[in-house]
Amino acid sequence: MRKSLALMVAGALALVLGACSTQTTGGDTGKSTVSVSVAFPQRQATGNGLTPQGVPWSAEEADVKVYDSQGALVDSATLTRQNPTAIFILQNGDYDFEVSVWNYGRQNEVAWGRETHTISGNTSLLLKPKAILGEAWLSYNDNGIISPGEELNLRLWVIEPGQSVGSSDGSFPLDDYTVNYQVGTCTQPDCSDFAPSTDATIEAQSKTGVRIKAGQVQQDTTLYVKATVSGLGSNHQPTTLVRYSPPIRIVVSGSGVGVGLDFNPPRISLAPPSPSYGATVPVGQPVTFSGSASDGETMVTDLKVYVNSAEIPVTITPSLPAQWVSFNFSFTPSSPGRYDIDIVAFDGAGNSYRYYTSVQAQ
Repeated sequence: MRKSLALMVAGALALVLGACSTQTTGGDTGKSTVSVSVAFPQRQATGNGLTPQGVPWSAEEADVKVYDSQGALVDSATLTRQNPTAIFILQNGDYDFEVSVWNYGRQNEVAWGRETHTISGNTSLLLKPKAILGEAWLSYNDNGIISPGEELNLRLWVIEPGQSVGSSDGSFPLDDYTVNYQVGTCTQPDCSDFAPSTDATIEAQSKTGVRIKAGQVQQDTTLYVKATVSGLGSNHQPTTLVRYSPPIRIVVSGSGVGVGLDFNPPRISLAPPSPSYGATVPVGQPVTFSGSASDGETMVTDLKVYVNSAEIPVTITPSLPAQWVSFNFSFTPSSPGRYDIDIVAFDGAGNSYRYYTSVQAQ
């Protein structure tokens, strides 16, 4: 009798423990760990430049939002260049992962994307937002004057919102836009009357530029290259930018003197060890900036630097005028506060370009 009672108690205890075990396991069933990351551009070990990794070089932060199949927000996280990964615990099912990428200071959204993924187990997701088109333009070296039969290469520059027109390091992701080129003529300043022409042909083209060859024209001819750039707009919808090159002149030998206009200002860019925009610097210690300025048409003829509206000396190499120069300058903050720095370059046609940055001394 005692043996039977013991067996019954043992059996009941086993059933209770089995039920508890099943209930605990069931509470975990259906949940997965999802690691989500964004490939930010990584600064090279030397500190010179960036390696594009799928979003524009100015990307600093990314907001990731997770929506369920009913469109309800279930979780979110902010990723940074230093911490580009977040962990979510999600019930298995279908989810939309929306990512908004922002530049320094969250001044502009520079990339966006929304992807649907089915979660059925622990997984890692590398989100791939598309860069947002800010602006595009075409440029060429020298003066844009060629003879019949000669070739001219034009470069296409694409930048994200918040970047300065005329200043680009060429790191906008090539996969995030398409481009189509045409050669034609126009008489209106905005080329609104652009008409295709056979006076030059396209010899090669890519997302980085186009090479044209002048035909055997019988008189001086002015042409333009039209670039139609398509990608993601700031409203997260497809958008298209139509841009025209500076005038290209085909000059027949002995026909006279070519006369042209240069409407394009010089370009300015900063390089290390220049402090970033808004950086904090110590009072009483020199702050050093360096960079370059260029103008392929009428050359850089002058470059001036102003700190809080007062001009300071700047070292320029080589001597002006030149198509490309490097420059550096230093100043020492005498008291705490904001210091506004304006770098202004001038070209031979009277165009100027003003590059602005600032530091905070404390």
